[in-house]
Amino acid sequence: MPHADKPFKIVIFVFITYIYNLIMLRELSIYMAITAVMGSCAMGQKSSDTDLSTQNDSVDVELSDEGDLTMNSTWDYYPVSVASISVTLHSASMSALTDDGYKFAIIDESTQKVVGNNFDPIYSKITNDTGGYGQIVELRLKEKLIAGKYCVKFSHGDSDTLTAAFEVVSSKGVMTVMDRIGDYFSDKNKSRNDTVACNVYMFGIVSDDSIEVALRHDSQRMRKLFCSDVVSYSALKFTGQVNPHVYKGPVVTDTLGVSMTTLEQIYPDTVSEIKFVLHNNSNKTLCYGTPYTVARHVDGKWIELFQNGVWDMPLFSLAPGGNSEVMTAKLYRPINDILPGEYVIYKDVYFAGDSGSRWNISARFSIK
Repeated sequence: MPHADKPFKIVIFVFITYIYNLIMLRELSIYMAITAVMGSCAMGQKSSDTDLSTQNDSVDVELSDEGDLTMNSTWDYYPVSVASISVTLHSASMSALTDDGYKFAIIDESTQKVVGNNFDPIYSKITNDTGGYGQIVELRLKEKLIAGKYCVKFSHGDSDTLTAAFEVVSSKGVMTVMDRIGDYFSDKNKSRNDTVACNVYMFGIVSDDSIEVALRHDSQRMRKLFCSDVVSYSALKFTGQVNPHVYKGPVVTDTLGVSMTTLEQIYPDTVSEIKFVLHNNSNKTLCYGTPYTVARHVDGKWIELFQNGVWDMPLFSLAPGGNSEVMTAKLYRPINDILPGEYVIYKDVYFAGDSGSRWNISARFSIK
């Protein structure tokens, strides 16, 4: 193991973080940065897929069936600003989803009175669903709903009525939804899904009723997994990287007296993080920050892993004359396919007083 000499560090706290930019540019009120997620990502293994057809059971959804047809609320929670309510119809056969003679009504559960009917439902295309087929039905509201618990009642001819419960929340209720998210990512929650915990790196209220959830990997599957495991709220706004980036720069491991290596050349396919060492054998002070990138060699290209969406941005310096610094790169296994193959870690460096001549220094390693 290389010896990590105590480098001469100058920590210039340049608080130009992603969170800071969001606060200044968008007046984003961030209520919680999820530090517990980092620990989950470091050690968590990739979990098995969750059944994405099920909704969060926080609202006591009554899922009933009409022979071959079942219905549930598309979302468990809606803000008071909501303009439409959606339900999802499920059936083992496509022929059951005829939308012929369907009638819908919204019932206030506290009074059992009808607060919405005579809808002109908007039907989505029928899609393949778990165990059959699904179709979303949008019911546009003619009058706003106040905060409270409701249910959608569905009838079709003389058949039994289907019901699906949902809740409308006020601005205060949005904070309750936020608390549910915070509780999920708490260290006390031992049942949280590793994939969800690893993928979410930040969340916060961005308007009176909208909650932004920042994902390391943004996809329909990851969104559904969040709604299924954490909270199902119609005013969630997901952001994040959709497709992996391709690194097109040079892979330089040793140049100008600066080099980078990993502690091991070969790692087992269960590895979750990689220790790497930055060496400065030049006669100049080397400057660097916390960001790094890990990429896997696939079909002649370096495909970057989904990683940090936000970094602390202090500036460090490494004194000349053979000094070194050990760092850790996380692989975020729950959201990345860490397969056997060739990998590279690279990070941005430059000599003090010459920030215009920065370059990426790299370290190679293999997983077998």
